[in-house]
Amino acid sequence: MMLLVALLVPLAGAALCWAFGPWLGRGAGWLATLAVGVAFVATLLAGTGAHQALFSWMPGFDFGLSLDALSFVWALVITGVGFVIHLYSIGYMEGDRGYGRYFAYMNFFIFAMMLLVLSDNWVGLLVGWGNVGLASYFLIGHWFERMSAVMAARKAFVMNVVGDVGIMFAIFLIVENVHSIGFTNTFAASATFSPGLLYAICAGLFVGAVAKSAQVPLQTWLPDAMEGPTPVSALIHAATMVTAGVYLVARCAPLWDKSPSAQMMVGTIGALTAIAAAILGAVQWDIKRILAYSTMSQIGYMILGVGVGAYAGGVGHFFTHAFFKALLFLAAGMIIHALHNEQDVRKMGGLAKRMPLAFWGILVGVLAICGVPGFSGFFSKDQVIQGALEHGHPWMYGVALVTAGITAYYMFRLLFITFLGEYRGEVDREKWHAPPWVMALPVAALIIPSAFAGWLMFSPNGAASPWDRFFSNQFAAAASPAIVPEWVTSLLAFGFVLAGLGLAALRYATRDAQENAVARLREESVRIPAFLANAYYMDAFIDLVFVRGTRLLGSIFSRVFDPYFIDGIVRAIAAAARSLGSAIRALQTGLLRAYALVIVVGVGCFLIYYYLVGGR
Repeated sequence: MMLLVALLVPLAGAALCWAFGPWLGRGAGWLATLAVGVAFVATLLAGTGAHQALFSWMPGFDFGLSLDALSFVWALVITGVGFVIHLYSIGYMEGDRGYGRYFAYMNFFIFAMMLLVLSDNWVGLLVGWGNVGLASYFLIGHWFERMSAVMAARKAFVMNVVGDVGIMFAIFLIVENVHSIGFTNTFAASATFSPGLLYAICAGLFVGAVAKSAQVPLQTWLPDAMEGPTPVSALIHAATMVTAGVYLVARCAPLWDKSPSAQMMVGTIGALTAIAAAILGAVQWDIKRILAYSTMSQIGYMILGVGVGAYAGGVGHFFTHAFFKALLFLAAGMIIHALHNEQDVRKMGGLAKRMPLAFWGILVGVLAICGVPGFSGFFSKDQVIQGALEHGHPWMYGVALVTAGITAYYMFRLLFITFLGEYRGEVDREKWHAPPWVMALPVAALIIPSAFAGWLMFSPNGAASPWDRFFSNQFAAAASPAIVPEWVTSLLAFGFVLAGLGLAALRYATRDAQENAVARLREESVRIPAFLANAYYMDAFIDLVFVRGTRLLGSIFSRVFDPYFIDGIVRAIAAAARSLGSAIRALQTGLLRAYALVIVVGVGCFLIYYYLVGGR
């Protein structure tokens, strides 16, 4: 019963906010927040091991909800972090013309993600998966009067549909070979799959994961998604949409464990995304885009972890990332809100004293995402890095270490440019908005788990950590002892972090850098390589090959194939019918002698054929 409550209450909240939003006013925000809070409590009360049968269509096609260790963690993060973001939104979105509509979409987003993670079958997962994409379309395009928001929403929706198609093909293969849509039946039958079939299924599922989690090469929609309100960005990046791909791979661990080639594919994409996105994060000026690229990079870490088989580490990084990424976005939202929607960090500076809560929030978030010892990201990220080595992928191990250093550079760059020195913006300080308590409280609350959530993964004296014990029955332990001990990996990772921090401090935190900040930032802006400024030209490539290619193909069909082939065949048939009709009409003279002549000729032809051709 609690599973139904956790699933349906957000849907009910969405329906009420949509139907009565204009009359509810500010109450729509409180109603939506309450709905997510109820879902969080219901998830806690249900606990792991809960199962709720819904209905059965035919043998093998049973629909239900299930809460195991994996879905329990995701459901708690979705509803828990989602609750905090909803509360923050009450203040952030105050005065917005689409206030009720916004909260209807937010609740619908929570419902879609809960359906995705609670379903015990492929069809339920696919329905949730598609609705998550639909909800993101609504929320990214919330300010639809902006053409940039409309285009960003459309781009996100189309690229995610590509992933939906990949999952659909994988499900078709599963149903054809298993004759069931249940996860349990699929995983049990996977031992009988041929290597080719297993790889095809994993590849189809991973196409969906790549699109939803913004991995290379389907990552270009995520930075543009920053056109939505900042709390939407926090929800998409921290607790819901972009982590769905990590959940899918972890959910299908029994399939990936049997296909080393599929694991290599996933780990490779994760490693490449982690470092490629980190490099792009180092050349951004929009505070939300910097955080967007950091999400892509951190999701790359998670995909790398679950891809190579370090499932507990990958899921653990999802868990800690949810807190510190929500904290980073919400603290950034306080700055954007105060500065009248200014997002360019070059027009900030000197905000530490004027916005202390935002400063401490971003500072803790930066320390956590960089993996500074003691903070949450230190424990989870190091597990992923070490897991790559333990599962036999030393080059991924090296890429992950280098990425840690780049992450420290661009995140401390954001911190120094935004909060140190003198204010460089154009907004009069007397006109800065002070955040209401409903925005300040969530930021303050998220500081605690952002700093300490990772201690669940701490294992003193080589003993299993509480996190590992929690997932002991979920994932098979197949790792081999690494040549490099975990403490050495932690030291190496921290060394790269210190290198990145030091470089950022030399460039942006010294007295000389602060005194000449405007000129230095202007010079740096024009010296960014075009290859990086244009995000590896991925958008240009997609536009050239797919968008323009599709338009060219459509033009060929509309101007050549359709008029000269399709319409040509139709016109030829019509002309032939007219000609045949004219010929037959010419025979209808109305004269008896003409008809008699036709009969005589016909009989004569028949007799000739009968006696000469037929051999009579």
